[in-house]
Amino acid sequence: MKKFALAFLSITMTTALFSQTLFNYGKQTVSKEEFLTAFNKNPNTGTDRKASLKEYLDLYTNFKLKVQAAYDDGLEKDATQQYELQNFRRQIADNIINEQANVKEMVKEAFARSQKEILLAQVFIEVPTDSDTTEAYKKIQEAYNELKAGKKFEAIAQQFSSDASTQQNKGDLGYITAFSLSYRLENIIYSLPVNNYSAPFKTKLGYHIFKNAGERKPLGSRKVAQIMIAVPPNSSAAEIAIAEKKADSVYNLILKGEPFGRLAALLSNDLSSNNNNGELPEFTTGTYSPDFENAAFDLSKTGQLSKPFQTAFGFHMLKLIEANEAPKDINDPTTFAIVQEKVVKDNRMEQAKKNLISKTLATIKYKPAVYKENDLFTYVDSAQEKKEIIVKGLSAKTVIFSFTKQNVKAEDFANYVMSARNGSEEPVNYKSLLNQYVNVAADEYYRNHMEDYNVDFAKQVKEFKDANLLFAIMEKKVWGKANGDSTGLQQYYTAHKEKYQWPASADALIITANNEQLADTLQMKMKQGVGNWRAITSKYDTDVIADSGRYELSQLPVVDRTNFSNGLFTAPVKNENDGSYTFNYIFNLYKEPSQRSFEDARGMVISDYQQILEDKWIAELKKKYPVVVNQTVFQSIK
Repeated sequence: MKKFALAFLSITMTTALFSQTLFNYGKQTVSKEEFLTAFNKNPNTGTDRKASLKEYLDLYTNFKLKVQAAYDDGLEKDATQQYELQNFRRQIADNIINEQANVKEMVKEAFARSQKEILLAQVFIEVPTDSDTTEAYKKIQEAYNELKAGKKFEAIAQQFSSDASTQQNKGDLGYITAFSLSYRLENIIYSLPVNNYSAPFKTKLGYHIFKNAGERKPLGSRKVAQIMIAVPPNSSAAEIAIAEKKADSVYNLILKGEPFGRLAALLSNDLSSNNNNGELPEFTTGTYSPDFENAAFDLSKTGQLSKPFQTAFGFHMLKLIEANEAPKDINDPTTFAIVQEKVVKDNRMEQAKKNLISKTLATIKYKPAVYKENDLFTYVDSAQEKKEIIVKGLSAKTVIFSFTKQNVKAEDFANYVMSARNGSEEPVNYKSLLNQYVNVAADEYYRNHMEDYNVDFAKQVKEFKDANLLFAIMEKKVWGKANGDSTGLQQYYTAHKEKYQWPASADALIITANNEQLADTLQMKMKQGVGNWRAITSKYDTDVIADSGRYELSQLPVVDRTNFSNGLFTAPVKNENDGSYTFNYIFNLYKEPSQRSFEDARGMVISDYQQILEDKWIAELKKKYPVVVNQTVFQSIK
């Protein structure tokens, strides 16, 4: 019992000490926990922890003083500061909501589905918008009963489907994979075993019965360029023959060496790609029509050309730009990131967020007010007509529901309705819009008050805000002040000239080429007349970077033990980060130390002068906000 009591006392004392104030600056306090959190994020803590803690305490104290100065100057109210903070809040809030909506599981599900492609067939009965669905429903049920009676799917698709294309292809839609269709349809299709069909279901287009007609391994993705000779719908046989002959002529021109991109720009009828050398975005199975995809996925070697082939849109020629295999490992960070980006942009993420809204409503303590919905809808009607009448005691300021710290009023809903109508005079379903508005308002409230519900969010937002304020106040009090004080800089340089000496240096030309062969070519050309280096390098656009000036010898990228001399071309050195190559030409060599001019030393002078201004400013802040460190708490940090 005594051991338990001692252990409990030890834990209590440790917890109390950890939550104690580490230092004060003026009336503000910083806890031991806050300091340690910041310290542990610092990668340069060194091996001597005690010395590192002392050094970081000084740095963190100065940081807090500077941020306080920014608040004193009202910089948090600056429009740019607020805009950047709101952008950051939005990004972090999106990440947290995606995580709460279980985005990781959705990524895993999408990846698992992408590991197979399904040959999709359908029976489809179209229902025009606002049409009576009775006859279509009877027809799809009849088709379903015929299937259950053992009739072949292809025959039923041809017999019952209402659109010509489905009748013609006997319901064959080709292969699909994850993200090919809406998430709702994908869920139905991927739940079907091979050679099984679904029960009838309705979409905005009409009634469907889907069949899993077969499965295969994924084909990956393709990026192609195309030239399309369009054939308008209902073209005659003669018109089709003319288009086919034109396609054959274009194909022969390509075989004779005419650039594919040039012909695409001149002759292709695909307006989405002809101004981009015919290039289409990278795609997977289920993106285009099966006949187009079959031709594209038959190409396997970069640059390979397809013969002209016909689809419902006309005649096509494809050139393969890139062929990629389907990713096989979801644990690969790049693969996970690519699939996650697709999930977040896809409608499946919206569905997950809708499923999350009931939890959000409980979290923010959603509470509907007591009123009659019809009275609210009558008020909204009057507000739309700008009459502003009071309906049975219900006015613009009447609360219709509330969250923890916010009351939502009738006028707020009326404004939402007006925005949703967007000037349309068509009647709307107020009840549906009200349910929608509750969810929209709840999501907005949760995002705007996420600090109340998520500690990590609050910490990240505060860190970002303080860091931004630090940069703003440093620019105002130190960096900008030093850069703009020409007289002060000149005076500081004159008083400390001995600090600004050139070590061994050279007037040099530094050339960087994007590969070794180009570096050798440039060096050979310059040896014939280095004075023309600007004209020589300008011909290579972004493949070459050239600059000249005076540099310390230690700053020049050279191989070890280079013997510098006037007129020397140094050997090209490979830059490991991007594979480029750099060499130098020495115009004039200065072996002995010499005085830097003010212009040569300007960067170093500004840096030193900024430090003088900063030290003076910190001293003033410490007078305004005296810093008192609790040494007992500081010594307790292990």
